[in-house]
Amino acid sequence: PSPSSGNLGGVARKTRESLLLCEAAGYDVIIVETVGVGQSETTVRSMTDFFLLLMLPNAGDDLQGIKKGIMEQADALLINKSDGVFLPKARSAKALYSQALRLFPPSQSGWNTPVMLCSALEETGIKEVWEMLCRFREHTMAEGFWEKERQAQAINWLTENVALRIQQHFYENPLIQEKMRFLQNEIQHNHISPMKAADVLMELYNK
Repeated sequence: PSPSSGNLGGVARKTRESLLLCEAAGYDVIIVETVGVGQSETTVRSMTDFFLLLMLPNAGDDLQGIKKGIMEQADALLINKSDGVFLPKARSAKALYSQALRLFPPSQSGWNTPVMLCSALEETGIKEVWEMLCRFREHTMAEGFWEKERQAQAINWLTENVALRIQQHFYENPLIQEKMRFLQNEIQHNHISPMKAADVLMELYNK
């Protein structure tokens, strides 16, 4: 895990570079832990082979517990702390999530998203989760989806890098910084709209 530094998506800007470094060092299994930001936690989907969504037993007590945006992208849902007094709630949540997943469109790889129970405290369900991960790898590699997904991720990484560098170059420009301070004051006094101010900045940047 690494601090997100305010970056949306649950991961840091350098997470991809960290993954690449770990792969170069010879690690074949790398786990990325996000900061748990809910529905906007989807950036990690574009840099991993498998997206595991961890849930709590009482998260399925009502429909608010279903995060539609992130659930649609998950390759599996895992309900942790499924032990003791929480076990009945965990089973109920599993049934609810399983029903909800049937309403979502099928994945491009043809993989059916499972909902599983586990307990870190009692060390139950861990082996089953690993076996499920292995089945996913075999399934997606046999269908050619594994390699296609990695290629798409590389293109996405290129696009994000270009956007980030343009943004950095824009805000590091001394002329832009000076004009930005002036326009911020103008906006505060209602002398110019934010959209018009953005146009002024872009015109200056493109000169």
